[in-house]
Amino acid sequence: MGQSAMREESRFQLGQAIFSRHAELRSRQRAISSFVIDALQDFGDSRSAGEGCESFYFTNKSWKRFIAYMGPAARGMEKYRHAYVIVAADGTIVTEGWRH
Repeated sequence: MGQSAMREESRFQLGQAIFSRHAELRSRQRAISSFVIDALQDFGDSRSAGEGCESFYFTNKSWKRFIAYMGPAARGMEKYRHAYVIVAADGTIVTEGWRH
């Protein structure tokens, strides 16, 4: 089996996002929804995670911007304040987790 075929088999699409097999497993284990992953990419800060990947996370400033955007719907979102997501250069979600 060619490497490109293996890559295709190891990716899952959830909404607009494409998850690696690892990310799909971690998403379930860590209970981080695709909504939160989208919010991290839309509102969070980012930095290089190496090998062409970007790490997205909330800072105090980006968290306040997200909460202001969400308004009353933000109730109960505090638990996601320390979430992060690693995204490959092609947009594939590599993994996600919790910052300590």
